[in-house]
This record gives sequence, C-alpha cells and structure tokens, in this order.
Amino acid sequence: MSAPIRVVATLPVRPDQAEAARAALATLAAASLADDEGCLQYDAFESATAPGTFVTIESWESQAAIDAHMGAPHVAEAFGVLGPILAGDVAIHPLRAV
Repeated sequence: MSAPIRVVATLPVRPDQAEAARAALATLAAASLADDEGCLQYDAFESATAPGTFVTIESWESQAAIDAHMGAPHVAEAFGVLGPILAGDVAIHPLRAV
C-alpha cells in the first residue's frame, strides 16, 4: 500500500457567517469520515488569529478516493452553504512529503 495522500484546504468566509461555516464543515467532516471509502482523516479547524479562515486537514488512501469524495452529496451540500458566504477562493493543497 502506498503512503496516504494528505490534503490541506483553506476556506475564507465572511466573518459574520462563521457560525454557518462551522456547522457546514463539522457536518462535512463527519460525513466524509463515515461515508467516504478511503477517507483516513478529515478534520476541520477555524483559525484562532484570522477571523473567517477555516482549514481542513485530510488524509486519503488514494486519488480515486479523493475524486469520489469530491462528487459525494455531502460535499455538494456543504458547498451549497459555503459557496454564498465565501470571502475569497478556496485553496486545496495536496501535499508531498519532503
């Protein structure tokens, strides 16, 4: 088995919409862990120093698992909430070990 693929995503939302983002990301994280085959870790965080900045830290068995996740209903539901409250671009960073 190859090494897991780790992904970090940053999501800037309007600070006045932080509660909606918290709820959407908590639901997304829980559904991803429970329902997505190949999801090894999915944690959502809120920056303690940059209001409205949220970060997910994920670990996946394969690129195919990531691709399936991106098409999952719970991802669409989360972005149905997050899309209108974004304050900038979502940045998704697949990581390579150094």
